[in-house]
Amino acid sequence: MYVKRKPKYEKYDNCNRITNLVSHRSDTRPHTTTERTLRAISRVGQAVNLAVERFVTVGETIADDNPDIKKDMYDACKEARAAGASIERLCDISANDLHGYPPRPDPIDDRGHMVRAARTLLSAVTRVLLLADIVVVKQLLLTKDRVERTLGRLEQVANFSEFVKAFSVFGAEMVELAHVTGNRQSDLKDERRRAQMASARQVLERSTMMLLTSSKTCLRHPDCVHSKENRDTVFCQMRRAMDLIHYVVKDGVIETTVPADRNTSRHQAEWDSERATAFTCLHHFRRLIEAAKPKFNRSVSTSVPKSLAKDILTSPITEKDFDMDRPDPTELLLQRSNSERDRRIGSRASGGHREFRYREILTRGCRLTGVSLFTPDGREKLMAALDKVCERTQDFTDSAYTSHDHRENILLLCDRCKLELNQLLRMAVNMEQFPNSTFDINAALESVINAALDLQHQLVVTTHDQAVELPHIIKTSIELVNTLRTIALNHEIDRLQECADRFHERIDHMLEVCKLLRHIALSETLQVQAKFTEINIRIYGPQVITSARALSTHPSSKIAKENVEVFVDMWQWLCSDITLISKEVLDLAQNRSKIDKSEYLSLPRPGKHGTTAKPLKPARLDSEEQEKIAKTGQEMKEATNEMEGEADKWNADENNDIVKRAKNMSAMALSMYQFTKGEGNLRTTQDLFTQAEYFAEEANRLYKVVRQFSYQVPAGDPKKELLAHLDKVPTYVQTLQFTVKDHTVGKAATFVKVDHVIQETKNLMNIISKVVSTCFSCANKYKLDFSGLSGRMASGSSRDDEVSGGQGDTKGTTFGSTDQQG
Repeated sequence: MYVKRKPKYEKYDNCNRITNLVSHRSDTRPHTTTERTLRAISRVGQAVNLAVERFVTVGETIADDNPDIKKDMYDACKEARAAGASIERLCDISANDLHGYPPRPDPIDDRGHMVRAARTLLSAVTRVLLLADIVVVKQLLLTKDRVERTLGRLEQVANFSEFVKAFSVFGAEMVELAHVTGNRQSDLKDERRRAQMASARQVLERSTMMLLTSSKTCLRHPDCVHSKENRDTVFCQMRRAMDLIHYVVKDGVIETTVPADRNTSRHQAEWDSERATAFTCLHHFRRLIEAAKPKFNRSVSTSVPKSLAKDILTSPITEKDFDMDRPDPTELLLQRSNSERDRRIGSRASGGHREFRYREILTRGCRLTGVSLFTPDGREKLMAALDKVCERTQDFTDSAYTSHDHRENILLLCDRCKLELNQLLRMAVNMEQFPNSTFDINAALESVINAALDLQHQLVVTTHDQAVELPHIIKTSIELVNTLRTIALNHEIDRLQECADRFHERIDHMLEVCKLLRHIALSETLQVQAKFTEINIRIYGPQVITSARALSTHPSSKIAKENVEVFVDMWQWLCSDITLISKEVLDLAQNRSKIDKSEYLSLPRPGKHGTTAKPLKPARLDSEEQEKIAKTGQEMKEATNEMEGEADKWNADENNDIVKRAKNMSAMALSMYQFTKGEGNLRTTQDLFTQAEYFAEEANRLYKVVRQFSYQVPAGDPKKELLAHLDKVPTYVQTLQFTVKDHTVGKAATFVKVDHVIQETKNLMNIISKVVSTCFSCANKYKLDFSGLSGRMASGSSRDDEVSGGQGDTKGTTFGSTDQQG
């Protein structure tokens, strides 16, 4: 028996009625409710009681048909009926109270009785619904078990007559299972469970016809191993689908799991599990970074003027200043007493108090979700989250169909994320040790977020690059399937193997696309669909070849030919599935990527804030502006010449990456210097800013090469000097990147930005010159070998030359040629 469904709108109307009754409140002024209002309230109470009566009648009917829950259901229905009657009595203007006194002039003014009755009704109705749901789940599992038993009988039949009888019973039971699972799918609230149920039902629906033809072929040709493989594969997939239905109905919880473990496993399943995707891990990492942002009073960042800082540190801290609970006072006490400097300054009344308050603000501002930049545990969580992101990107870099450029960009962006996070954590440690120092912690946090967003965008671009080839792959695969059928009919065994190998290549390519699509899918529904499409392609794709082999063994068999046709239809369904999923996943990911960029970049929003949505136009500098920045440009040229001189001291060979990187940066800096004179390939300010971005990226690559070189330098003063200069490079690179990304409006602001970009480029060039000079000294002193240095780099920088246009050609790295390559 199926449980009668209660109309949704009727249930919502009753809820609204009860809500209105509970929310009804007379005016504070003394008055008497009108007779018309009292009659309306009475009618609402009667309607609620009538609806509850109908509801519990259905519940009692269910109880009569299910003895195991009969007692509990009757108790819940009795309680609900009593609550409904109580609500009607409270609303009835002619009813007397329990003591027999007549009602007051305003019986609805006292809401306490109504609230208690409504809560009792809600509790009873919830119990009835839960018991009814138990019945529904039981019916679904019983239906599923019957289908499994019939499936087992189908697998054991030995002749056609038994098969026909068993299959007719199987068909009727499959219709019933489809009905109950469809209803359950509509009732599921969890998006992932609903998508899993839909995928399982789809597998059962499509596999039924393949089960029929493969079983008939196996019965007709019992000695054919290929037809038996077809049939066994279909049986296996259908059983897996029914196991998934059981899993979803039971909500994926093992019966022995305690509730606490259940919640923990579900929380970890979001990102720290095998089914976690690259985007899931990226989202978790960015959420931790956002949660780690210090929150100050009056929304002031860490780098604030002293006047404002004094106001912050001396003002009383209230719960309104933070989005989280107040920390444990013991923790704050330990922080204060563990520092000798705090105890010394604490002897001064005001100074110690301000420093303690500052430390307290920094610690409390990062307590959201248990992540703090100022605790070892919080830093370990951030590092673990980033490691998980890099681990998930390996599916992109390990794919044989990922282009060289995309693979290189992903590796570089992963390294950039690690570099930015290390800078952030180093800054947090310094802030913890020197609380009175000024650090731009928010800028460092934004750098990490921007690096994660750039990596996310690169993953989308990589997936799109592979998905673009899908139409061609699908077209050729269908052609190969038709060719397989023809070859099988002609009994051409050699050509069949050759065609099967080519078809396997298409299958592998489609599997890689499905894997990447699942990684960038932003909804759980799309993740599940991509996963099960990949599974079905992996399982049923080779079965097309197997069915063709069965046909080649018996080319005159009509049943074998029909079997091939059914598996070909299945393949065409799978091709349609992957095409649809690819479009949905990429559209959603590309749109969301644009939205995320606008959310995290500190750009003005279009609308009613005096800003514009139009992009900035590239501008040219006039002669007066060029004269103003000529001095800075000349200083940058001198730094460039100095670095060129240091690089020329080396005996440049094809394996010396330091020299190649240095000369690449010299070429870029030269083009930027020429821009200050109105010459060269850079014509507009936007060209200059783009060249500065490439310059910063090349500095990052040089930093990694020199870092690898530093491992060969023995411990001593030269190595200390090299590391001292080298550790400054990321800071200057970051400063230049921030300057380039700074949003400006107006000609004056753009000129100031140009001036700052040239200045920061000069500063970076100066420190790079010192790094190259120190490397040259160390190499001469210790006779170090540069052979294969780039090949030993963990980030794979041996391929950076192709990305940056290097290979010793200093002209290939200027903005003009790079733009043409892009």
